[in-house]
Amino acid sequence: MNYKNENIMLHTKGNRVFNASGENVRLLGVNRAGLEWESKDRLILDSVKYACDEWNCNIIRIPVAQDRWFGFAPEQQNDDISGEKYRELVDEIANALLEKEKYMILDLHWNDMNEWGNNIGQHAMPDMNSLLFWKDAAKRYKNHPAVLFGIYNEPHSVSWDVWKNGGEVVENVRNRQTKETKEYKYLAPGIQKIADIIRAQGAENILIIGGLDWGFFLDEVCNGYEIDDRGGNGIIYDSHVYPWKPLDWDKYTADVGAKYPIIIGEFGHYGDAADPREGKQVLKSDEWMKRILDWIDEHQYNFTAWDFHPSAGPCLIKNFDNEPTEYFGVYIKEYLGKR
Repeated sequence: MNYKNENIMLHTKGNRVFNASGENVRLLGVNRAGLEWESKDRLILDSVKYACDEWNCNIIRIPVAQDRWFGFAPEQQNDDISGEKYRELVDEIANALLEKEKYMILDLHWNDMNEWGNNIGQHAMPDMNSLLFWKDAAKRYKNHPAVLFGIYNEPHSVSWDVWKNGGEVVENVRNRQTKETKEYKYLAPGIQKIADIIRAQGAENILIIGGLDWGFFLDEVCNGYEIDDRGGNGIIYDSHVYPWKPLDWDKYTADVGAKYPIIIGEFGHYGDAADPREGKQVLKSDEWMKRILDWIDEHQYNFTAWDFHPSAGPCLIKNFDNEPTEYFGVYIKEYLGKR
C-alpha cells in the first residue's frame, strides 16, 4: 500500500531514531488511555488532535485490548461497538496522525490469559491469543509510516527467560465482585515469538519493547536477552518510571541505552497530597518532575507521559477541557511547548 507522507517512516540506527529522509527524530508525547477499558470512546480522536496541536506532541501512545480488537468484550455484542468498529476507530487515529506527520504507538495493554472475553485486563505477560492480535494488527498496519508497535504494556513477575522465550505463567487474580482470589495458569509465547510473528507479516515498523517489573527493568536485556529484530526497522526499548520506583534510573537503563533507543513509555506524578495504591512517592512533584525531565534530556531519551485522560492517573489533565494538572501536566505542557 502506498501511503501519504511515507518520508516520515522511522528506523533506528545505534541508539537514535531517524526518518526516511535521514533526519534524527526525538519522539515526545503522551499516552491517551481509554480504548483498553471501553470499546467506543467518542472523545479520543479530539484528545489526540488537541495533544498534537496544543501541547506540541509528535507521538501518542494508544493502549488497546486484544479482546475488544476482535469484538469479544461483553459490551461488543451491539454492532455499533463491534470489533470492526473498534479497529476502524484506531485506523482513524493512525491516519489523523499520519496527516499531521506524527506517530502512534499501538500498545497492547490488556489481554485475557488465553480466555477470549474473560479476565480482560493487565496481566503478567502476553498470552497465545496475543499472537493472533499481533498477526492481525501487523497485517493491518504493515509499514504504515505513522505506526509503531508496542508489543506488551508492562511485563512482570516472570523470569527473563520466560519474558524472552515464553513459558507457563501463574497469576493470582482477585474478583472485584466476590473478593475471592483464584489461581490461573496460562502459556505465554514470549516477546521474541511475538516479534517474529510481526516480521513474518512483512511489517517493518519499529517495535517498542518493555522490560520487567511492570516495564521498569531493562538491566538484563544486554545479558543474553536482547530481542532479535530479524529484518525490521529496529527496536526501541521501553522503561516505565514512576515516583515509587528506585531513583537510580541509570542502573536499569544505561547499558541498553548505549546500544538502543530508549523511550520512557510511562511516567508521572499523582501530586503531593496523593497516596497512590502503587506505593509511596519518594519525592514531591516539583522535585521529581524536574529530576526526571533533566534525566530524559541528559540521555536524549524519547517519552510518552501517562496520561492525557482525566480518569487515568497520574493525570496530565483535570478534565476534557484539557486543563493541565498543576503537579504534572503543567510541566509536560511547558516542556513540549519549548521543543
